[in-house]
Amino acid sequence: MKWEDIEKAYGFKIMSEEKIRKISKLNTSQGAKCFKRAHIRRSYFLFVFAAVNHLIEKGFTPAIAYDMTLNGDICMEDGEYIYYALPWIESRQCKFKKEDDLAKIIKLSAELHKASAGFIPPEASKPRVYYGKWPEHFEKRLKDLQAFKAVIEEKKITDEFDEAYYPLIDFFADQGNEAISLLKESSYYDISEKAGKRGEFCHHDMAEHNFIITAHREMKIIDFDYCIMDTRLHDIASLVIRNMKHGTWDIAKAYFILNEYSKHWTINKEEMKVIKYFAIFPQDFWQVGLQYYVEKQPWDMENFMSRLNKVKDDFGLRQKFLEKFLML
Repeated sequence: MKWEDIEKAYGFKIMSEEKIRKISKLNTSQGAKCFKRAHIRRSYFLFVFAAVNHLIEKGFTPAIAYDMTLNGDICMEDGEYIYYALPWIESRQCKFKKEDDLAKIIKLSAELHKASAGFIPPEASKPRVYYGKWPEHFEKRLKDLQAFKAVIEEKKITDEFDEAYYPLIDFFADQGNEAISLLKESSYYDISEKAGKRGEFCHHDMAEHNFIITAHREMKIIDFDYCIMDTRLHDIASLVIRNMKHGTWDIAKAYFILNEYSKHWTINKEEMKVIKYFAIFPQDFWQVGLQYYVEKQPWDMENFMSRLNKVKDDFGLRQKFLEKFLML
């Protein structure tokens, strides 16, 4: 996107640009701006835009309102991507390993979920609706695993990734089936239906880099690009899992996350079961297979093997963790 087009749309003058991860920090006549390109449809971004505004209207100040263009539009687009702007917040990234940061993240997450209630997406928007669909999504991913297996078996010459991935497929497929069966036997559908009636939605990207601390020691949550209509349990389970992987798998830390969240919004026994069953599904194993066999990410073999080896290295620890976690 050309600077002159951005300036014309938003009415500010751009003095400089700094690339940070997948975003641009623009130094403008109206102050620093975060400018981002996203490969999503306008109709979905309309949902995201409205969801963030809903949170702010409900008094959830950690969300940051998007800028609108001079003609009152929510974004710019070029036929392939949409582009949007919002104020740049000087801050530091939160760290899950810092207990104080993690406690604040958990509290903020509960407050976000409470504030989400009552949200009605705009008629022209197309939100991603996940209520009651976890088993369906998991079943599709298990079909992916079988497709990856078939690809490997059809190869005349297998590579390093194939040979490391193939022996694990059946084990993780069985684990995925276990997660689906347990969810279907649980109160998941009832819980999900009630969340839908409340209009609950999730951030859906509970990565530590999406929680920031400002110079005034205020916590903000950023990047709602993956926001979905779903029960809060999705975010809670994701927060637990993100804190476990890469050699952690600490049951005490899982206790801490769930107990801290319950201080702000109680998690009952049936909801706890659903969180546990979500955690059983081998998301990371499926994800790296998808990246290699379907998305064909432009990474070298070393990168792919590093990602797969993290899953393999976590194997034993994850199994022991799940055994304890299911007994909670």
